[in-house]
Amino acid sequence: MRPSLPARALVAVAALATVATLGCPGARRPAPPRANELVVGLASAPTRLDPRLGTDQGSEWVCELVLEGLLDKRPDGTLVPGLATSWEVLDGGRRYRFHLRPGARFHDGRALTARDVAWTYQTILDGSVKSPKKASFGALDRVVAVEPATVDFVLREPSGALLYNLTAGTGILPAGTSPEVMERHPIGSGPFHFVSRSAERVVLAAWDGYVGGRPRLDRVVLREVPDATVRALELEKGSVQLVVNDFPPDTVALFRHKPGFRVVQSPGSTYVYLGLNLEDRVTGDVRVRQALALAIDRPRLVRTVWRGQGRPTETLLPPGNWARDETLPPIPHDPAAAARLLEEAGWHDPDGAGPEPRLRLTYKVSNNDLSLLQAQAIQAMLAEAGIEAEIRSYEFATFYADVKRGSFQLFSLTWTGVAEPDLYRNLFHSASIPPAGANRGRYRSAEADRLIDEGGRRFEPRDRRP
Repeated sequence: MRPSLPARALVAVAALATVATLGCPGARRPAPPRANELVVGLASAPTRLDPRLGTDQGSEWVCELVLEGLLDKRPDGTLVPGLATSWEVLDGGRRYRFHLRPGARFHDGRALTARDVAWTYQTILDGSVKSPKKASFGALDRVVAVEPATVDFVLREPSGALLYNLTAGTGILPAGTSPEVMERHPIGSGPFHFVSRSAERVVLAAWDGYVGGRPRLDRVVLREVPDATVRALELEKGSVQLVVNDFPPDTVALFRHKPGFRVVQSPGSTYVYLGLNLEDRVTGDVRVRQALALAIDRPRLVRTVWRGQGRPTETLLPPGNWARDETLPPIPHDPAAAARLLEEAGWHDPDGAGPEPRLRLTYKVSNNDLSLLQAQAIQAMLAEAGIEAEIRSYEFATFYADVKRGSFQLFSLTWTGVAEPDLYRNLFHSASIPPAGANRGRYRSAEADRLIDEGGRRFEPRDRRP
């Protein structure tokens, strides 16, 4: 029996453990460039400093350090007060009223009021800023400053996911701040304020006026070090002190046994996937997508490329998430079935025995070492089913721009911090096709839209889960 796969299909994929590698004080290596400064090594620099526009991991980190959201999110996904000290659900879930922290201020000394909150979100809603996060606020009609410290979010219909979209990832800006100004010098109310930016680094400094108290670190530097080997060398010599989820598993194992370093590892909510373009003539055929899924041996990817630091998954929701369905049947590894599907789709074996491939595809990835290693493993697996995948690697900004505009047949990327099932709206709803969201495969399904919308209108997890 042919396995049932979503029409946008899928996706190879491991939900990974979260790994941090930290150089500890006392290691025999040079001191950091500045006292009480933390340099974080990134595979790719933040692409945007405006929270309305940034969707890559580096950009999210800047937002979390420089900005505050109405709410904050703990590591376990629990929502707690941020700029909003309390909130109420009114009008049967069609209005949320937030009460702001008294005396809240931006880094430049300006008071932070309900007007700033309303303005930040209205620029997303009215399209004056072409935000890829707009689709996440599909149920939101308008945001109204009721009083200087009170703001109402008025919805067209109840939305159980609204609160998860009000964290620092879409933090509050001073009213009137354009994307151009935010890219040059972002201003927020978070624990760190902006100092400088170059092509390969963003420098932040502790803000004395932060409501939670001045951070213990004086400075944080987010520094791009694209090559994993160089990143490891920089960590060894002390010019980088922290790397988070940006080492190949083999490198993590090496640091586990190095004196003066500490590896922190815990269950994660990271999702690695293979994206396919449904507007492409070839990958738009569901039989081709199913063949790709059957040709990829995901357990072998986890054992080899990921060195056991992950698990195959049929859903992007991590183990333990209240909405995860553990009963979904796993997609098997079956190259013979993949070849039969390709034959059915009109991609014939030229001579019945190879070596010529049935089908040639292009597979885009960033030039990150681990991404390339995984792509090469997938390339070899696809070849067993008669599919030749030409790997094309680019520096991240170029690669990411191609993905967002749909210039690909296959690509690999990662979602981090997966917690809220309404992420399906951003990834699969037809209203979320870029630039309005992250439906990069251009998947369109009236039934998927209906289910996403219905789930989004409900509040309680027990009602939302089905």
